[in-house]
Amino acid sequence: MPPKLSEDEIDDLLYFARTGDKEKFNTLNKELCAREKINVVELLEVAQDAESGNGVLHMAAANGYNSLLRELCKALSNPSPQNPAMLAILNSQNKAGNTALHWAALNGHLESVKVLLEEGSDPTITNQKGHDAVYEAELNDKKEVVEWVLKEGGEGLEEGVSGETADQEMDDTEEDAATGESSKKLQDQLDRMDIQGATPQS
Repeated sequence: MPPKLSEDEIDDLLYFARTGDKEKFNTLNKELCAREKINVVELLEVAQDAESGNGVLHMAAANGYNSLLRELCKALSNPSPQNPAMLAILNSQNKAGNTALHWAALNGHLESVKVLLEEGSDPTITNQKGHDAVYEAELNDKKEVVEWVLKEGGEGLEEGVSGETADQEMDDTEEDAATGESSKKLQDQLDRMDIQGATPQS
């Protein structure tokens, strides 16, 4: 039976992850796990925004809180690193198909990208636009992220960053331009998060 978390409790978990408040996040995390008699995996499985599908890892990654990401991944590594439950959470897609890695990459948070990839995030997952995380980084001119992932990711990623052919990329020029504009708006929204308490929409 899934844990019964209130909407406010889920909102608080997401907010603390988005603002990088590890102390408050950990306090609430322990309190909820003890009350519901669950572990961190079970907590993170249900701690998602109902409207956007964004989870705790999405929020931490979107804002570059790599130390919180690493701490969460350590907790998820029980009983073993990259276990199926951990990988399912790491690669969880929101309603727009974006993973935590997409969010870290498109915002240029290289250290968070490194943590996620080291822990088992799949860089080949594509969102609803057909873009993988590296392609989103490319669209948003996050060169440092693109260069590092291509260097560390091996030949498979170098041959086709987004898994598209050159012809497809030409056919998708207008769509990519729109996505770039959309991503710019998302970046602006993320920049205002701490002031307005906004939630990423994709």
